[in-house]
Amino acid sequence: MRMSVAGLLRRYETEQVTNRIDLDAAAAQIASRRTEWRRRGIFAGETTWRDQAEGWPPVLKIDRRAVVDADSIGVSLSKGTQEGSVVLFAGGWADLRFWDGCSNQAVDEAPGWEDWLDQERFGQLLDRLTGYFT
Repeated sequence: MRMSVAGLLRRYETEQVTNRIDLDAAAAQIASRRTEWRRRGIFAGETTWRDQAEGWPPVLKIDRRAVVDADSIGVSLSKGTQEGSVVLFAGGWADLRFWDGCSNQAVDEAPGWEDWLDQERFGQLLDRLTGYFT
C-alpha cells in the first residue's frame, strides 16, 4: 500500500523514531576527521545538532549541551566550488550529498535507510564523502 506525502509526514511527526545509533559517538568521529580535512584544504562547518524537544520545525544547534532531544547531527564540507554534507539520524540512516560545483553530476543518497548504519559504517560514509573532494 502506498502512502501519500501528507500521510508520511503525519506518520513521521507522530511516531517516535527508534534510536539505533549513538549520535555523540558519531560526533566524535566527525571531530576526529577535522585535522585531515584541514590538511586536504577542505573547510568543515560546525557540527550541527537537530533538537526535537522544541517542537516542529526542529531547531538546529551547534552547542551539544543545549540540545535536549538530539535526533540528528550533520556537517557540511566545502573546497573551492565543491560542496558536500552528511546528516546522520538517530534512526540509523543518513543523508549524503555532494556536488563538484561545475557539472550536473551529484550524489544525493540515503545510506542506511533500509539497512541501519552502525558506527563503523558511519565512519566509512564520512571517509567516502571526504574522498569525493579533489
